[in-house]
Amino acid sequence: MNKYARFIKDHIWGPTGSIIVHLIILFVLVRYVVLDQPAQDEAVVEIEMEVVTPPEPLEDFDVELDDLDDTPDVVETVDIPVVDPDTDPPVMDTLEVSAAEAPDFSNIAEAESPIRFRDVYAGRTGAGRDEGLRVGAGRFGEETEAAVMRALRWLKAHQYADGSWGPEYRSAMTGLALLTFLAHGETTGSEEFGDAVRRGLRYLVAQQDVRGWFRSAGRIVHQPGLYGASQRRVYEHVIATYAIAEAYGLTGIPFLRYTMEDAVQVILDGQLENGGWAYGFDRDGPQHIDVSLGGWIIQTLKAAELAEADNRGLRMAIENGIYGIRTMTDPMGSGLFGYSGRVPGHDPDHTMTGVAVLAMQLTGYVQSEEAVAGVRALSRLNFNWAHDPEDPRNDRDKVGRWPLYAWYYITQARFQFSRDVWRPWNRQFAPGMSRTQNPDGSWCPPPGSVEGAYGPVYNTAFPALMLQVYYRLLPTFQTIPEVEEDDPLTDPDLDDFTIRLED
Repeated sequence: MNKYARFIKDHIWGPTGSIIVHLIILFVLVRYVVLDQPAQDEAVVEIEMEVVTPPEPLEDFDVELDDLDDTPDVVETVDIPVVDPDTDPPVMDTLEVSAAEAPDFSNIAEAESPIRFRDVYAGRTGAGRDEGLRVGAGRFGEETEAAVMRALRWLKAHQYADGSWGPEYRSAMTGLALLTFLAHGETTGSEEFGDAVRRGLRYLVAQQDVRGWFRSAGRIVHQPGLYGASQRRVYEHVIATYAIAEAYGLTGIPFLRYTMEDAVQVILDGQLENGGWAYGFDRDGPQHIDVSLGGWIIQTLKAAELAEADNRGLRMAIENGIYGIRTMTDPMGSGLFGYSGRVPGHDPDHTMTGVAVLAMQLTGYVQSEEAVAGVRALSRLNFNWAHDPEDPRNDRDKVGRWPLYAWYYITQARFQFSRDVWRPWNRQFAPGMSRTQNPDGSWCPPPGSVEGAYGPVYNTAFPALMLQVYYRLLPTFQTIPEVEEDDPLTDPDLDDFTIRLED
């Protein structure tokens, strides 16, 4: 390179090249702005910008904020504990619930109104109870209602300081007790029982963990044949959810909706492809139908549906659950239902038949072939508190070691079906159940049952719920006419018995 070329390169091209490059960049930017100009009919937004140079040094830079008085308070963050529902809880006499853990019910007003006490819950008003007793209980109405009131007062007197009932399976027993109050139309605003309902709901809400599960507390009952923590956990969760769903359906207390929907979602997420539910809601374990667990779940999901829970897939889960239960009918044509296809020795029986029939009735399948056959089988059953082998009418052996559990379902299933099926049962059941109550309002377990292990709350709530059958869930499928007071205490000729479905 000669000296002239080197001179041009060293002294002229540097600044000149820089100028040329900047002119090219400027030209490109101008073209970009021109090409991106909005059309004439488009709005042009003008933005004014002001560049503020902070004073030096930066360490002394202060930012002034206007209207600091309107700034919200800073809330300290709290770590939410995650509780493993597989872990057995400690045995505790009481569980103290602080104000921070549970909502305040103190200002909740009475929710009884035509808006909330509607449809199948319409019988839970004062007038509804009177009419239900007149139509369904007949001459036994005064006696059965007096027994119910003694039971409610016993439950109120035996509620723990934290709002729970027990000592066994606190969430489940609290759910059963609340269902008993709610069945009578007692809400948080009730004069005599409102405080008991309020504290019971507060306890259950405080037991729900961040995943939606209800935790357990209290003494654990160990009985042969139980499947351990996974079985206990799902039954407790479902019964507690049932109580919350009914409470929201009756009262409309806003925060109960979130508790209900979170708990319902746990159940929906645990449903198997065949419509059933496994212990622990384990979808990866054995695929089987459990009629007993399914019956509780169907009642719970139906209560959530009546409460207008916003869980996606709720109706489909109910339909799939009923499909699974209907597959468990006796292939030999007895009309009875079995407990589970996976448990050897569990032949079809009257207990599981009551569970299956009620589940179908609550979901609109009262006239299905399986439901009609099941009711026909149940219609041949007599109510007997004691097991007397000398009595040819004694059928206690047909309900096994869990008579209260069996009668809870059988009573509702027969009530929901027809006058012909209900009247013979009511003539035995109403006086038989009422007159076995203890003077203090509780019940002892029936002779020969294993249900005494579950404590007095279990043995009192179930009979009280049965005696509220006349108004707890109105017979939405047909009307039960008034029971004539001069009817003889006899059963129809069951050999010629024909089930009639009325419009």
